[in-house]
Amino acid sequence: MTILSRCMANPPNLRIQKGFYSIMSKTNDNRKTLTYETATGEIEFTLMSDMMFHYVMQKSERALTGLVCALKGLSPDDVKSVIVTNPIDLNSAGKETIMDVKLTLNNNEILNIELQVYPDKYWTSRSIIYLCRAYDNIGNGDNYSLVKPTTLFCITDQELLPHAEPEFYAKYRLINLKNHHLYTDKFGINVLQLNHTDLATQEDITNNLVYWANLFKATTWEEFKTLAKNHPDIEEVGNLIFELNYDNQAKEILEGQRRYREQMNSQYTAGYTDAEEKYEAELAEKDIALAEKDVALAKKDATIADKDAALAENAVSLAEKDVALSEKDATIAKLQAELAKYKEV
Repeated sequence: MTILSRCMANPPNLRIQKGFYSIMSKTNDNRKTLTYETATGEIEFTLMSDMMFHYVMQKSERALTGLVCALKGLSPDDVKSVIVTNPIDLNSAGKETIMDVKLTLNNNEILNIELQVYPDKYWTSRSIIYLCRAYDNIGNGDNYSLVKPTTLFCITDQELLPHAEPEFYAKYRLINLKNHHLYTDKFGINVLQLNHTDLATQEDITNNLVYWANLFKATTWEEFKTLAKNHPDIEEVGNLIFELNYDNQAKEILEGQRRYREQMNSQYTAGYTDAEEKYEAELAEKDIALAEKDVALAKKDATIADKDAALAENAVSLAEKDVALSEKDATIAKLQAELAKYKEV
């Protein structure tokens, strides 16, 4: 039996904190007969919608447990309870609502699961801040032994670390750079890169990470139904996705949040592009100024070279004159010697 199957058969105790209730409006008898199994074509709001993801994980204890087992590489027997500590209420959720799913696992470990579906130049810094905030989980004056191990899980289809080697499931920890000794295993960031399922290890496959990656990437009901077949927990996920996709009020909320995210991303991209264009113009001006200086320096170098050549010619001329003078001095000395002999005679 796979980990996923065992999670389905024996879900742990999962509690949802108060404050959540479904936005789903009452449906007519005809709607009640419809499920995701009757749907066809494109899924407008998939699991890659962070609000959809939060809603589904909050509502389906079996699916949440299965995802946690996959991300942590756990057996269902290791999972006694999973508590969602930041449940959302779709009736009051705003477009700016933070959609990370924060969990307490077995009452002694904190997990923060986030979707990252837009480029973020500063994701590395932001992820560290999020992790540190979650790790700071004791009150003033509490004993440090009460600090719970904390892991941030990022599920993404973006290249958040462009200079890193491509990897399907990366785990980052604090280590000694010289001997690679692990400083602590209670503080880390795991990144599930959905676009690199081809790089999955056998361990990733066994833990059902590839299966979950394919669920996140499913964009049609046909794809989803193929994956959900014989998986009751994922069938439940399918029905939850179907409910929100076919409830008008829920769709308005999902669409509003999507537009907000896209607008923020566009503003970020536009701001980055504007800054890039501004700096490119400034750099171009500086390059022109440097080029002009290079030309001026080249002219000065040429002038100096001409002067050096003239000095060299003068040096040669002086050397020739010195030789001529030396020859004259020798001739004079010779003549003086001969005169001296005549005087003696």
